[in-house]
Amino acid sequence: MESKQLARFFKRVTSLHCESIQTSKIRRFRPGLDYTVAHYGLLVDKPVLDATVCFVNDDNGDDKQAWESGDVGGFECYIAADDEDEKEGAAKGTEQQHGPADEYNEDDDTQLLSVSPSNNTLNLVYRDPGTLRFVKYVSHSAPSSRYDISMEYTVTDDDDEDEDDGGEDADQEQKTAAENDGDKKPKAA
Repeated sequence: MESKQLARFFKRVTSLHCESIQTSKIRRFRPGLDYTVAHYGLLVDKPVLDATVCFVNDDNGDDKQAWESGDVGGFECYIAADDEDEKEGAAKGTEQQHGPADEYNEDDDTQLLSVSPSNNTLNLVYRDPGTLRFVKYVSHSAPSSRYDISMEYTVTDDDDEDEDDGGEDADQEQKTAAENDGDKKPKAA
C-alpha cells in the first residue's frame, strides 16, 4: 500500500509529508457484533495521519440518516487520553477503576472528533500524540456492515521545508538586488 502518488495527494490536501505507513488494516464491523476499543496501547509517540476509506450501505435516505445520526454507531471517534497520572497508572497496572456510567458522562470533554460512516469516502485526520481513536459499536439495527481500509502514516510538518525554501528565495532575492545595485555607479562622498 506504499504509493508515492497517494503520498503526493495527501501532501497536497494536508500540507503534511507522509514518510511511511505505520499500520494498515482492512476491517469489517458487523451489526450487533463488532467495534474497537480505545486503550493506551494505541497511543502514538509522533503525530500520524489517519487515512480511512469507508464503505457502508446508505443507498436510500433512511439508511443514510441512520448512519449520520450516530444512533446505529459505526462512527470513528477521536478522544483525548486521560491525565498523565492515569496513563502512568495504566502502565503500572494500577489504573483507576471507573464504572459503566462514567463512559457515557455528558460532561466528559475528552471527545475531540466524531466521523460518521458514509459510503465510498476518504477521511483524513491528523492525530497528535495523546489522542486515541476507536470505532463505536455497530448496532444490530444498522443498515449494513461497516467496511473500511484504515491506514496510519507517520508524518512530518511541511513548515520546516517551507522555511528552507523561503530562505533560498530570500537569498536569491538578495543576490538579484546586489547584482542590480552593482550596475549602478557608487556615489562619491
